[in-house]
Amino acid sequence: MKPLPPLREADVTAEAVFFQRRKVLKALGITAATVSLSPSALADLLSFFSRDKAMAAAPDKPLDFSRPAAWHLETPLTPLDKVTGYNNFYEFGLDKADPAAHDGGLKTEGWQVRIDGEVAKPMTLDMADIFKRFALEERIYRLRCVEAWSMVVSWIGFELNKLLKLVEPTGQARFVAFQTLHDPEQMPGEKDSFIGGCLQYPYVEALRLDEAKHPLALMTVGVYVKTLPPQNGAPIRLITP
Repeated sequence: MKPLPPLREADVTAEAVFFQRRKVLKALGITAATVSLSPSALADLLSFFSRDKAMAAAPDKPLDFSRPAAWHLETPLTPLDKVTGYNNFYEFGLDKADPAAHDGGLKTEGWQVRIDGEVAKPMTLDMADIFKRFALEERIYRLRCVEAWSMVVSWIGFELNKLLKLVEPTGQARFVAFQTLHDPEQMPGEKDSFIGGCLQYPYVEALRLDEAKHPLALMTVGVYVKTLPPQNGAPIRLITP
């Protein structure tokens, strides 16, 4: 592997973005010296996980899938309303409840996934193609966050590596990049730099090719036996424990 090139002045994060991030952290009671939640922020966090009021369920459809024993735990699952009500998608805002609150206008039908670049067989798949080509299975994954909360979630999907084998990465391929939908009309965070987490959209993230081929990397189309609601990444998302 070639060494990374030295950083340049042009690589420095813009001053406005840096100080905006500091304002957000300060509002949460998080300082540079200690990573901690203020009493009020911690109370808000704990109250979310202790309240019993369920959030409105999004339309969903049952899925056909297997339940391999290797991916199951004897640990109680996090209640569904917590899983669908506490999410990070800055396309809808900075607050964990924003995706569930602001995704009502998001249309998740008719989407296509395009795979191109350093592959022998570039292709575009719609969701019907995906359900036809890949057998789904349930995976129970634990999530523990540095923000001091955790979840145990039942995801439904298929290994990313199966999709990669379909398109046949070339010998030049070293990374797998993922680019989100760019639609500011449906995603208010993409219109406004502040409520969009000071990110550039469409958002791009990547895995090394060996990471992408790991069996834990899951292309996910469902949660708790049904299709994903919009606030959890419908119609398809990547889960990488």
